[in-house]
Amino acid sequence: MPIRRFAGLAATSAALALFASVGSTGSAAAAIYPSTYGCAPGKACLYYNSTSTPSDSMAGNWSGRISSLQIVNNGVAEPYQDHIRFTAEKYSPTSGVVKYKGCLHYALPNAAGGQYKVDLKPTNSYGFTVTSLTWGGECKSTEKVLEFA
Repeated sequence: MPIRRFAGLAATSAALALFASVGSTGSAAAAIYPSTYGCAPGKACLYYNSTSTPSDSMAGNWSGRISSLQIVNNGVAEPYQDHIRFTAEKYSPTSGVVKYKGCLHYALPNAAGGQYKVDLKPTNSYGFTVTSLTWGGECKSTEKVLEFA
């Protein structure tokens, strides 16, 4: 009887240790939710059309100019580097260039935890140009998914 109890305890301990190590690694999060809208795990993706293939994808901080209709954050859970802060701009015939900013949570399999994508809808045939993506920590309660900069 003591041997059975020991074997059961050892198996339970091993399973808990495995669960703890898998739950804390980025690769485990990627394995749980491998792709969001065609965006590879650990990347932020920009889409210029409504297909499931990203126009561009970035694993690190980026700045430049890319026209986009949508941004998806498929980062994996990692403290202080799994949320995306972005800047974008859009031309307005009455106001000139209007600057925007936003913060996106990383994608989760059950859609919990915050918004991980944003649609950048064009108006009057003028679309958005994304100008930077920066990985960082949690979005603050005052940061919105899309707002004027």
